[in-house]
Amino acid sequence: MSHSQRFYGCLFTLISFFIASNAQADVKDVELREHFGEQQFAPQGGFVLKQGQKLPELVWEHPQQVARVVDQTAIPTRWFNEQFEEVQTAQETGRYYVYGTAPVPAGPVLRRAMTCCCVGSDIALEELAQKWLQSSIPASKTVSPPDNVAALVRQWQHSEVGAVELAALLEADFKPDPVRRGQWQMENATRHVQLKRKLMGLDPRPLLKPTPRLLEGEPAPVLRNAPLQQAGITAAQQQKIEEKLGTWYSASSEPMAIVIARNGVIITAKGYGSVDGQPVTVDTPMKLDSAMKPLIGLQLATYLDRGFLRLDQPIGEIIPDFDTPRDRSLTFRAAHVHATGIHFPWSLAFERLFYFHTWHEALIAHCKRDWEPGSKYRYGVVGVILSVRALELLRGRNYWDAMERDLFQPLGIKNVLPGGTGFSAESLARIGVLLDNRGRYGKWEIISPETHAAILPTPLKLYLPELNMKYGIGLQDESHYLGPGSYGHGGGCGTLLVINPKQHLVFAMVRNGQGKEYKKYRTEVMALLKEWVDD
Repeated sequence: MSHSQRFYGCLFTLISFFIASNAQADVKDVELREHFGEQQFAPQGGFVLKQGQKLPELVWEHPQQVARVVDQTAIPTRWFNEQFEEVQTAQETGRYYVYGTAPVPAGPVLRRAMTCCCVGSDIALEELAQKWLQSSIPASKTVSPPDNVAALVRQWQHSEVGAVELAALLEADFKPDPVRRGQWQMENATRHVQLKRKLMGLDPRPLLKPTPRLLEGEPAPVLRNAPLQQAGITAAQQQKIEEKLGTWYSASSEPMAIVIARNGVIITAKGYGSVDGQPVTVDTPMKLDSAMKPLIGLQLATYLDRGFLRLDQPIGEIIPDFDTPRDRSLTFRAAHVHATGIHFPWSLAFERLFYFHTWHEALIAHCKRDWEPGSKYRYGVVGVILSVRALELLRGRNYWDAMERDLFQPLGIKNVLPGGTGFSAESLARIGVLLDNRGRYGKWEIISPETHAAILPTPLKLYLPELNMKYGIGLQDESHYLGPGSYGHGGGCGTLLVINPKQHLVFAMVRNGQGKEYKKYRTEVMALLKEWVDD
């Protein structure tokens, strides 16, 4: 081969390499633009501030990546103190809120806010960490391992969750009363809802609280202990179902708690196994996963019932990021029946749990649209996220914080953990009895029978002509479990709520995992219950 041939061969290889590299870079840039809402930013220097310091700017987690698709990477940053007054320096110790409106390649800016914690300039984080760890370990140990101290300091400095924890510990002088898991994060999320209302100019508008109504006349049935005769169930039927539940636990060894009631009368209420070293009872909080959807549907129903919202109202009328031509058909109904058309994969949903992420809609606004809202069904969580973010703006509280006050308290529900990370079988059964009573419980009317009917599984074609299916607001058709007309919802962890309205039968089960042969035993238990329905 001549020198010229070798030269041109090398040149051709080099050109091909550059073309391939550029093509690959173009593909990556297209993908980056499509998923730009997933980009993260945080305060420069971390989430712990020193008293007297000038407050820092927000910076991208991956600035070089962002610079490929955004010309100006600087993030306009605003700081607020605990009273939501805009400030430039950290004058007092305590909580500070940083808000950014980050530039994007296309679409609305990425709006996010975070909580930081300011400590005294003479305070050493290592000493605080040592103090907290010492209060959390047995008295026989006087010094925490250095690795534990360093890990706790890193958590405070480099995560908002850590900064919120640090702020709560400082407020309680590191001697807090026992708090529920998630309590501090829920309270912090409510503060962010209040900041969000201020930044959106909603402060002058009154908060909308869907207060339950006192019933006139005879109270509705409540979940209660009473003779089996009042439930129309024999002792033999009760024994048969309890034997089957015992066999189920023996086969799977997966902890669970179950409450079965008819006409509000408890037929069986038992816990199986142990969680965190404690025997499971019907008051033990366990996971909900997607069994949270009936609760979120009920919460929306209270706003519908008071005339605060309409089921076929566009969500964009509440959340500005979705007040666009492409989202005009994205109604509360379309959101709750999983017809948003928004591509929000499960991997992203699990990575960015929505419970306390007040600014989640900014991420969702940048997600790809796969089809027109209301035209196709795809099960997911994105619709309920948008629904609760809208309700938060109306109520002025984190959705779960509001649910505990407006829905759970009137029902006497307790033993729950913020965000739906823990819910007891007894509490879930109360929700079931409320639904079976068409929105009433004891002396309270949570929603009217008319609103209750509006959230039940119904053919969607009348409202969304392209959807030839039956679905409700947080409720699925569960006729295959307990016969025609039955409805409810389950979660991936195995938690399940099913109501048969004709026989007034409620089945409530909570679990942290499905365990072995879950479907087999669930089918067998439901078959036994269906015998009661058929009889």
